[in-house]
Amino acid sequence: MSYGSDVIIIDDDPAVIELLEMYCENLGYFRNIIKAKDGSEASKKLFNQQFCVILLDVNMPRKTGVDIIRELSHKDHINNTQSVIIISGELSKAILTHAMSKGAKNFLVKPFTEEQFKQKVESVIKTTSPDLLT
Repeated sequence: MSYGSDVIIIDDDPAVIELLEMYCENLGYFRNIIKAKDGSEASKKLFNQQFCVILLDVNMPRKTGVDIIRELSHKDHINNTQSVIIISGELSKAILTHAMSKGAKNFLVKPFTEEQFKQKVESVIKTTSPDLLT
């Protein structure tokens, strides 16, 4: 099953969104780069559109990244946790354990290089939309 060619960036820091958007553009894999500035906005977008990659911050207002992962773990959701890359400046053992228990497997801790970002995104795309890499 292919999850399309769109990516969503979910973060409450405009500077992080801008950097991730640039990294995504540089990769050249994505048809659309969608942005959400908090978990509540992201939840609506994730409910209405399927994404091959979901770049997700953990600490956000209104709804956290962990809340989003919980929503994605429901079997009837159009997106799922295998598309998620959790991007955060801090990942406590409790958050990691909970996210992994809901199916999240991909994590990037800030700061990271564009090359590290590329490697992580490509590993997710191999699972969600391998046709993008050919």
